[in-house]
Amino acid sequence: MKKEKKPYPVLYVLSAKGSLYRAGSVNPTLFFMLEPNKERLKTDERYRLYYEDMMHNEIPMAIQNKFVVSQPLYITNDKLPFFMFKSNIDEYSLKEFCKAILQEFSFHTGEEHSGLYGFGKTMFLEIGKKPRFQLTMSGEKLTQSEDFKDFYGPLEFEGDPSDQGIMVPFYAWKEEKKREAEKEAELNADPDEEIVEW
Repeated sequence: MKKEKKPYPVLYVLSAKGSLYRAGSVNPTLFFMLEPNKERLKTDERYRLYYEDMMHNEIPMAIQNKFVVSQPLYITNDKLPFFMFKSNIDEYSLKEFCKAILQEFSFHTGEEHSGLYGFGKTMFLEIGKKPRFQLTMSGEKLTQSEDFKDFYGPLEFEGDPSDQGIMVPFYAWKEEKKREAEKEAELNADPDEEIVEW
């Protein structure tokens, strides 16, 4: 009797054009998120903005740059971050790098953080399209499936908070945002206002 294959959960993109990944391909996939301090997220606006900037910009760029040989593709589904890799990815190195991100974020914000980490295989598909060659079965969208809660688990903080050189330090980020705000204020200044230089 033939064993029935389990369908792969799916990650969707608007278009696969320009991607190194073929629609319908099954690839190793990382799910990684920092868990913020929820109370501080509500009360500290700068912390919230820093967290969002790191999660949506710095951390994805760091993972893509660190594992460039495995040709990572950053995908968000339902605003959750995923990274798809070619088969030559070393999962141990990947998990250790995610732990280093936790250590660094904890160092810059002055408190320990944990994360969510998952690694498994997913299918890459364009929205509204089916794979050209159906060699493997496609399942539900990963983020909306029952399997999603089994896909990841907690990634606990280990070691000491330390600066790993992965992301922009919080103090430097705040200084940069302050400079940007001052520049924006200068550009939006009233052109009829007299400027006196001393």
